[in-house]
Amino acid sequence: MERQIKGIVFDIDGCVARGNRAIEGVPETMAELRRRDIRFAFLTNDNQNTVAFLAEKLTGMGIPASEEEVLTSAIIAARTIRELHPDSKILAFGGPGLIEALCEQGLCLLEHEQMDEAEVVVMGKDPDFNQQRLILACKAIWNGADFIATNYDQKIPVADGFVPASGPMIKAVAYATGKEPLVTGKPSRWSGNMAMKVLGVPAENGAVVGDRLQQDIAMGKVAGLYTVLVLTGGTTPEEAENAPEELKPDLILPDVNHLLEHLV
Repeated sequence: MERQIKGIVFDIDGCVARGNRAIEGVPETMAELRRRDIRFAFLTNDNQNTVAFLAEKLTGMGIPASEEEVLTSAIIAARTIRELHPDSKILAFGGPGLIEALCEQGLCLLEHEQMDEAEVVVMGKDPDFNQQRLILACKAIWNGADFIATNYDQKIPVADGFVPASGPMIKAVAYATGKEPLVTGKPSRWSGNMAMKVLGVPAENGAVVGDRLQQDIAMGKVAGLYTVLVLTGGTTPEEAENAPEELKPDLILPDVNHLLEHLV
């Protein structure tokens, strides 16, 4: 490996786990990273679930994780808003994970009926999104509110196929208002930068490990991290080898467990 890696951000699904089961050998690999004092966190574009839920889910799969080691696109959006709009009034559309993250940052959250006061609209995957909420979000943006989104993911895998993710809801608002949001989740630089801040590691000593070129590797590239693609999820070996230069990983591995042999 070209760098001394002191901190690693891991994708979850397709990287350390598939569905509700850890990929074979991953619990032992994580334990060895702890033994070597290499810091790590798990980063997901999930913005609907809370960190407590996700940490418990990982731990239940045999991958012990504290809440401080789980980062969601909701947390990144909330911390970005804290940096850019610390005193603004926020109109939020999302699930418990997003609302919790915004409250933890001490931000001023409005009730939807207070739409006229909104200075920032933030959107994630809202389980109750409907025509009325579409109207409220659009009106706030038409009135001059800034627009921030957790991520633009199109769909989420489920047991019987897929369901729409955050992207379709957010796209509806962007289309109606003609205003593209600041997207803070993967693959934006905000995600990679925020993950390294949480780990307390400079970008030159950080790495991202994931299974998707367009999300994990793209994020690592824009954030200046060492990028590692694993072939246990959404990318084939052929796609990895033929990736365009801006998405070409620094290292391609069969799975996360092979990472240990490349760390100093």
